[in-house]
Amino acid sequence: MDRAYPQQNPFVFFVIASTYSRSLGLAAISTLALLFIMSHLIATDYTEPPEDNLGPIKPVHMPTREPTVIRNDPPQPPQAVPPQPVTTIIETTVDPVVVPTLIAPPRPQGSGTEVIVSRDPIPVFKPAARYPSAALRRGIEGYVVVEFTITKSGSVRDPRAVAGYDSEGRLTDVFNRSAVAAAARFKYQPQLEDGKPVERHGVRNRIRYQIAD
Repeated sequence: MDRAYPQQNPFVFFVIASTYSRSLGLAAISTLALLFIMSHLIATDYTEPPEDNLGPIKPVHMPTREPTVIRNDPPQPPQAVPPQPVTTIIETTVDPVVVPTLIAPPRPQGSGTEVIVSRDPIPVFKPAARYPSAALRRGIEGYVVVEFTITKSGSVRDPRAVAGYDSEGRLTDVFNRSAVAAAARFKYQPQLEDGKPVERHGVRNRIRYQIAD
């Protein structure tokens, strides 16, 4: 069987030949240029420049500097620790009230017997009074006489300070407000007359103010 070969185009052959010729020409030119440059460099006579052309070297002046002395101040002594405040225990006391209890003999009533009780008010709750800060700062001790009414329910009504005195027996009102506020919170079992609660007027208490050691 015969093989078919493509026909060569004369124009393509010419283009390929011209490309190779151009490349060879550029390579030859580059080689000749390099040879020329190298021969020129070899032929150049480099000589050392004369010493007279060198400029004079100016002397270098270093400035004189004084040494810097750093002084470290001695550390300050630590501040003295302030003394701890003395713990003050405030003691407020209320004089006890003697409450007599009267028991009447039984009285016949209906088919049974009944005990009729008459008694004075009995304190149930007496909170400590708050020590006034002004009196505490000045170290004042004393007492206040308060007067009030005990109602039928056992609460306190219309408390007032009758008189206040310091520990030296001199009149003072520094405790009055605190004493009245404390008396207003007092609680009692009310007074009984024939077994019935009644109001008790003019009840007096002495509230003491003393700074415990």
